[in-house]
Order: sequence, then C-alpha cells, then structure tokens
Amino acid sequence: MVSLYGSSSSSLPLASGCPFAAVRSSGRAGAGTSVGGILEAGLDEKRKAAKEMLERGEYQRVVDLLAGVANRDPSGKAEALLGDAYFWQQNYADAEKSYRSALAKTPDLQNLRPMLARAESNRVSGIDDEASARAEFQALFTRENLLKGPDLNPYDFGVIQQVIERKGIDAVVHQVKDSIGEVAGVVGESVFQTLTKLAGSLGTSDEVWTNWYKDTGLPPALNKIVKLLKLAHMREGLFENNLVRTYPAEHRTSFYQGGTDGPPSWALYARTDDGSWNWLPRDKKGDLIRGPSDKHDPMVGAAMTRFFRNVGDDRGLDAVWQAKNPGTDPVNVLEISRVLFSREGPMKEVPFLNMVAAAWIQFMTHDWVSHGDNYSTRIDRVPLPPNDPRRERYHTDSMPVASTQPDPTTSEADAGRPATHINEVTHWWDGSQIYGSNKETVKRLRTGPDGKVLEGGKLHLPNGRLPIDPATGTESTGFRRNWWVGLALMHTLFAREHNAICDMLNERYPGQTSDWYFAKARLINAAVMAKIHTVEWTPSILPNEALYSGMRANWYGLLTDLFDHRKHKRALSQINVQAPALGGIVGGHRGDYAKYALSEEFTSVYRLHSLLPDDLEIRRRSQPDSVVKIPLGQTRQKATSVILDRVPLEDMWFSFGTQHPGQLVNNNFPNTLLDLSVPGMPFQDLGAIDVYRDRERGIKSFNEMRKELGLKPIRTFEDLTSDQDVVNKLRSLYGVDEAGHDKVDDMDFLVGTLSEGYRPTGFGFGETLFQVFILNATWRLLGDRFFTEDFRPEVYTQEGLDWIDQADMKTVLLRHFPDLEHSTGLGNIKNAFEPWEEGTLDPSRHPLRTLDEETAEDPSRGERRREQDARNAGANSTKAGKSKTGHPSKTSRQPSKTEA
Repeated sequence: MVSLYGSSSSSLPLASGCPFAAVRSSGRAGAGTSVGGILEAGLDEKRKAAKEMLERGEYQRVVDLLAGVANRDPSGKAEALLGDAYFWQQNYADAEKSYRSALAKTPDLQNLRPMLARAESNRVSGIDDEASARAEFQALFTRENLLKGPDLNPYDFGVIQQVIERKGIDAVVHQVKDSIGEVAGVVGESVFQTLTKLAGSLGTSDEVWTNWYKDTGLPPALNKIVKLLKLAHMREGLFENNLVRTYPAEHRTSFYQGGTDGPPSWALYARTDDGSWNWLPRDKKGDLIRGPSDKHDPMVGAAMTRFFRNVGDDRGLDAVWQAKNPGTDPVNVLEISRVLFSREGPMKEVPFLNMVAAAWIQFMTHDWVSHGDNYSTRIDRVPLPPNDPRRERYHTDSMPVASTQPDPTTSEADAGRPATHINEVTHWWDGSQIYGSNKETVKRLRTGPDGKVLEGGKLHLPNGRLPIDPATGTESTGFRRNWWVGLALMHTLFAREHNAICDMLNERYPGQTSDWYFAKARLINAAVMAKIHTVEWTPSILPNEALYSGMRANWYGLLTDLFDHRKHKRALSQINVQAPALGGIVGGHRGDYAKYALSEEFTSVYRLHSLLPDDLEIRRRSQPDSVVKIPLGQTRQKATSVILDRVPLEDMWFSFGTQHPGQLVNNNFPNTLLDLSVPGMPFQDLGAIDVYRDRERGIKSFNEMRKELGLKPIRTFEDLTSDQDVVNKLRSLYGVDEAGHDKVDDMDFLVGTLSEGYRPTGFGFGETLFQVFILNATWRLLGDRFFTEDFRPEVYTQEGLDWIDQADMKTVLLRHFPDLEHSTGLGNIKNAFEPWEEGTLDPSRHPLRTLDEETAEDPSRGERRREQDARNAGANSTKAGKSKTGHPSKTSRQPSKTEA
C-alpha cells in the first residue's frame, strides 16, 4: 500500500464537541482513584488504571495520567492506551504519534495497527475540523427559520423573459402544432391507459415475484410493448396510492400562510435559492396561476420542509410509527452488520459498471435528500455483541448513535401522528448540491476573492478547481457532507459545466445581468444532470430492455424515441404530444397527484454503500498498468484537495473510469465503513447505522414494505433467495416462531433488499427497491414545473434547450477534459458509466450496446472502430460520386445546422 501522505509529527489541540465524550464523562470528574495518588505507582498499575478510565469514558484523566510517563514503558502498552484516549478525544494527530511510538517498541501489539491506520486516515482527512459546518447547520435548523417562508436573494433580471415573437404563418403553424399535440395527447393517453389496464389484467406477479420482465412468447416488438405496459401499470398504482403528504391536510407546506401576492416576477423563469415558488396552483381551466391567488403554497418542495412518505393510509401515517428501540428490536443492528454486511473476501464487483457510476449516485442523492446534522445531545447506545472484537479495541461495551434531528416545526395539528423529519436541501432536481439550498450559500459560491459577485453569472473556480473553505480545509460547494474525492470530481466537473454554459449565454445574449446568466445556466445545468441520470446512469445499473426503453420514454416519450433517429434526440418535438408516456414527461403537463416532495422511503433505497471499494486504485494514463492504492478512509474531507494537488484530474477520471464498484448484495459492504470515524463520533459502524436509521424513521420491515408497495410478501427465507448460506444467516439472526415458521416479517428492509436473489433480468438491485425507484424516478420530473410546463425556450432559451439535447456524460467530460478522448478508453465507449476500455468490447461488460439502436447490430465494435468505418464509408461514397463526373454526386448534400 502506497500513501500519498506523510506521518504526523505535530500535535493538534484537543477536539471539542464530541457528544459521546460528553455523555461518557458527565459527572465523573472525581470517579475512581485520583490521578495524583497513582502518578508514582508502577507502570502496571498505571496501565490498569488507564484502562479502567477508558472503559468509563474518562479520556482526559488518561491523558493526565500517562502523557508524561508513557514513553518510559518499554512494552509500548502505555503509549497505546494514551493513543486510545487521544483517539476518543478526536485528537488524531497525537493518537497517531502515540501508536507509532508503541509499535516501534512492540510491532505485534494487538489491535494497534488498525487503530494506527484509522488515526492516520482521520488526521489526513481532517474530520475533526467540522465544527464550523455543524454550527452553520444548527443556526439554520430552528423553528423560527423554518417557518418564515421564502428567503431569497433579490435577483435582478433586467429583461424578465426571452420573448419569442411569432407572426403570420409562423404563429398559425405554431398554434396548429400545439393543438395537434393536445388532441393527440388526449387520444393517445386514453388509448395508452386502456392498454395499460389490459396488460395489468394479465397479472404483474407470479407466486411471489413480479413477472413484467419475463418473455411473453409474443414477437419481439410486442413482447417489449407488453413489458412496458406492465411497468406503466405498476407505476400508475404507486402514483395513486403511495405519494403521502406529511403536513396536516388543512395546512400549507411549512405552515406558511403568506405568498398570496404570487411569486417574484423573475421566479417564474428561474429556480430560487431555497426551492420555493416552483409549485404553482391551477385555475379552473387547468392553467398554472402565475399571479396573485390565495391558493399559492410557495414552500412546496423547498429546503427545510418535511419528507413525504411512500407508504401509509390516506393520511399517510398509520404505517410509519418509529421503532421504540431501533438499535436492538428485533435484532441488534451491530450483529446484522457483522453477519450480513461485512466482506468475507475480495469485493464482489459489478463487471459492467465503473466507479464514475458509484460517485454519480451519491452526487445525485446530495441534490435530493439530507436529514442534516445528526449531531445531537440525544445519544442512543447500541450494545456491542459479546463476541465483537471492537469491545476490546475501543474499551467500550456499546456504540454511540446520535439521533436524527426532530422536526422543530411540529405543531398541535400533528398530535397523534408519527414523527416527521426535515429535508435539509431542496426536494427538487435543481443542482442544489452545487449551488446550495439557501441564499447565503448561493451568494458565497458566486462571490470572488474581492468580495464582489462574479460577472457573467459564473461560479468562483480558481484555476478550474473548487475553492478551499479556510474554516474546514475542504472544497467549498453547495453541499459537502460525506465529502470524498469522488464527489470532488463530480462537483468540479459540473461547476465547470455551469461556467461553460455562462460563456455560451454571454455570447448569444450579451448585455444581460449576472443574475440572469446565473439563473439560466443553473436551469440548463440541472436539466443536463437530470437527463444524464434518466437516460444513461439508470439504464447502466439496470441494463434491461424494457427499463432502457421506459427511462428514455420518461425523457423523450415513446414516439420520439421510436421515430427520431438523430444522434442527439430532442426532448421537445416539433409536435409535442401532451401525454407523458407517448410524448415524454419533459415539456408536458405537470403531474398533480400530490403537492411535491421526496420521501423517507426514497432516502432509504439510495443507501448504496456496497458500491464503494476499500481502496481506490489510482492509475496514470502514461502508465495504466501501474496502480497506487489509497485507502477509502484517506480520500475524504480535506484529504481530497491533497490528492487532487498530486494527481491530475484527467488521471483521476481515468482511474474512476477503469475501476469497478461493488455489487449490491450481502456481505459486500466496504469494511472501511463498518469501523469508521465521522465528525463528532470516533467509532461508527455505518452498516449498523443504515439499519438503525430505517427503524428510527419509520421504514417498515421488508415484508410490510412489499405489501405497502403493491408486491406480494415472502413466506420463508427460501422465498427470498436460493443461496442457502444467506438463508441460514437470516434464520440465525431473525429466528423462527413457536411453530417453526421463519420470522420473515421481522426482517429489516435493507437486509431484504440486499438479500433478494430473484431479480429482474440485468438488474443491479432487486424489485422491492425498484418499486420505490420507479415511482420517484418519474415523480422527480413529473412534479417539477421546470421539467414540464416551463421546459420551454421562453424559460431556458432555445440555445439552452439545444445544449441539453446535445449533452451526455461523455460529452460533458470531453468538453472539460478533451485529452480523455484519445488517452483513455472513454473515446471507445458510448456510455461513460461503463468500463473505459479500448478495442473490441465484450457485450457482457457493455450490455447497453445490445439495446442501443446505434450499436445493437454489432455491439462489440467499439466507438473508435465505428467512427473509422463511418469515415471509410463516407470516403467510398465520395469516390463513387466522382467516378463518372469527377465531381461530387448530385445526391450528396451538406448537413443542415441541426444535423451538424
């Protein structure tokens, strides 16, 4: 293992703010033997006393006892104990120093090498420097702040709207096209719904598992259509039953009563800092009300508002009461993590994905959901199982867990209802992870070193890199929780993309205000990310024929996808059919199943930690076979900037493009995350925490979730998987009842989803998780005004819509890192989330090539070969045209601007 860092020789001041230390030490200053009384005792007595103090959580007393004498212990054991005290105080630099000294004396001291590795990782990542970030969150997370309504920077748009004038025949043609689209939408939607019901009547499930993906015996084209119709039938049922608002029915979002004057004029054409004013009510004709109205609910989908639920009765609450003892009921979460999550050998890899895909989904979830800082005075203690080696390693019998922040907006109207929780970020797909979810963050990221807002709407990117926050030492961006180098790559790429869009808009629309450029670039950039996720990332992790067509239908519509054969299809067709399935959600009518928000269940299904490896494999393009491994724990927080200072961004992208992520199955959690330090908590098992959070937030058991989501429950653990080893592990944990029946109803949701052995063809995860996925993948687009009725040139500009149509992950990467085209395999593949490989491509490692109409005929032929063949064909055509006349054939023509 090669380290990019050095060892520590300096001492940091003791970290403050560790809730665990506060709980363990409270009221115990005088407990046990006094330090003064034993200072002169022998080393054995000192070590024994120190160990007892560690077990009581009296860390400073250990430091007082051993700091001056530990180096005299020839065995190194006293320095090891001193290192443990420093570790619990989050003084990782001194912990590392003590551990190194102890190992120099006795190299085989038990438990010490992993503790040294942890202390070093924590030091280089600077996880003890997050106090300012916690303080910032706590200042925002108050009842007064959450109830005050929209809080926006006053944007100066100058010209509010890009006016598109249509006169004469052009106006008539436009009106006719709109009318045809409306009529075609009504008729088409009626026919589609009829066919959907018919397909649904054939049955979407067998004895336990769904069958929508199975062949019907019909001809291939009809077979795919039936699969799509069954998927649509299942999704429609979820829309009708599983979007559950958590505010009392008679109250508006965030209990805010203002806003009757309507949104600021500029907010009709731009996303706001906090996500307010996206949702608009409708009038009696069904049009959005853009002016004054007492129907306005401006905080729908805004930051610091409640999560929805995807389960529950009509009031949304009977099914989601939280567990009273989430750490141990029905099974200790630490035991679940040890038995079912920890890796038992090499990581099980996904051969058809790369680490770009793993980093991408975390990048997206940070746009959508966050419960904020769990740092709280409410600390639960989960007992460590008797055989858990961490008892001895950490001198403790339990793991501390900080409770999720309670909802400070709870009112009398919530009496008798389960607890609710607040989403720290906007619920919309609006790029808030880049731009922030409050006006202070947005302004900070747009401000240059001189304290002035940057001209042209740009973000501050010194030398093309994210600026460093001096308070934390980490990159400054819209959302930086759980920060690591994978997120730094994504944030840097799309911050650059924002600035590139600003350059385009400045060129096409000179003289606009900086706010106008910024707002338009944000709209366009967010849509680029939404498109990439919908038509590229999702099919890459779920390479299934029906799913591939379904996700493209979400963006383009089935008709556009069928008849538009251009390389870059248009989201808005010449005739925009106003039916989501046929004409696409994008540019159509907003869905009004409920007022918009994302859900607790949505948060739960995107816990995909098994994708991460324990070591990142860093490769140089000049020496692709030479690998430097960096422990995952040394790639986070302020260590990211150190890595990116030493490894060029192009090489980091190359490394991510060639390393595989882990499968979403049992016993494939990175061991790094099962024994991890996080800000404020020196010891956390994130596998156990994942299960704990589900129970704490009212996520029901696997079987209950299946029933709530319209699926059939399992009856035995054998129903879940044919892997007898997994069955035995589940039975050993959850047990059987008095009649000898498996206690399947006790099995936790995350455990069940990872254990599902029966999965739709090509799927990287199972159907239970997929139910929540298909509901929210559509809802994120369908519920958003800026992806539906305001996805139009008057809002985005025509150039903005063209930019979105022409963008995919590969083009974005090559726009900012053009050297990747020829120095890596990116130039030879089409989907940037598949392995970056040269030469002939293995369809099992590039399964989307068999589904893409451009590559399906010969999926193993790489992009370089396809481009060469196209050039050769073009040259031969030119020669044939000249053969008779000496001039180009009359049938040849120059490409139109659209084609070019």
